[in-house]
Amino acid sequence: MQGSQAIHRNPVRWGILSAANIGVKAVAPAIIASSNGQLVAVASRDEKRAAEAYAFAPGVRIYSDYEQVIQDPEIEAIYNPLPNSLHAEWTIRALQAGKHVLCEKPLAVTAREATSMVEAAHTHNVLLMEAFMYRFHPQIVWALEQAHSGVVGPIRLVRASFSFDLRSHPENIRMNAELAGGSLMDVGCYPVNLCRAVYGHPPQAVAARVHVPRVGSVDMATNAVLDFGDGRFGLIDSSFELTGRQSAEIIGELGTITIPVPFVPGIRETTVFVTKNGQMNEQTFAVIDQYQLEVEHFADCIRSQEEPARRLSETLENMATIEAIYQAAGHEWPIV
Repeated sequence: MQGSQAIHRNPVRWGILSAANIGVKAVAPAIIASSNGQLVAVASRDEKRAAEAYAFAPGVRIYSDYEQVIQDPEIEAIYNPLPNSLHAEWTIRALQAGKHVLCEKPLAVTAREATSMVEAAHTHNVLLMEAFMYRFHPQIVWALEQAHSGVVGPIRLVRASFSFDLRSHPENIRMNAELAGGSLMDVGCYPVNLCRAVYGHPPQAVAARVHVPRVGSVDMATNAVLDFGDGRFGLIDSSFELTGRQSAEIIGELGTITIPVPFVPGIRETTVFVTKNGQMNEQTFAVIDQYQLEVEHFADCIRSQEEPARRLSETLENMATIEAIYQAAGHEWPIV
């Protein structure tokens, strides 16, 4: 840890809200391994659990209250992996305290909530970024570059799927409507984000269906058609009732870009396939930690005072699309 952080003379000092698995297993290790960041403190309402979870990071302060991390004068940036329903409240508190915030996706529950968060960031002159780590992986950067450069011709269709089976874990927060869970909010937001990234703007219209087993429950599956105009479409699906799967295809008039594991490839080599004129070419990418790339980018932006690559205008458009999908499906939740 000391070796990697010594690379940067003035590392960004991070605090994390909660002992959520994504923080413990992915983002905290990424901060520790980063060339420009230092993990200073973690807040959890269960100090003992947090201390045990973060035993791999000796010297990290453990607070019993989120506000203590936010008010710690040594901390510059906050990572917020709280349940979706708490994103807006605690992100805005951190922004008001002058902290930069990397907030887990989706940024908020509704577009209105997201707008209030963006306004808070602007008012207090601090940075806010939605944590779509997959966008920093070289395979996605390369695939989008190929799509935008016209390698497979004008893009007409994007297919993207993400699912895993949660039926045996009813206690999981993703299954809790009061915490703004649901398949679209948790994994479906990735395909939504990818479609927007390919076309460069939000869809003009949306048609959708959701599977909600009972009144008051989260959507266990969502399927949507996104109309980007001029015969360009996105087909997305998400589910908590299917086996673990993820895939993406970017289909142009001349060929197809296929990304077998687009969102969470893990620590393994990845390959993107480009099929054109009946021939398939492969582009392979070495093992890399996309979470580390994400936190390093955000820390670089803090030091340079530049806007993050994942712009808030894109985040707001994606939130509006998620909301439109629910509305098109006649699903009255989430409402704030």
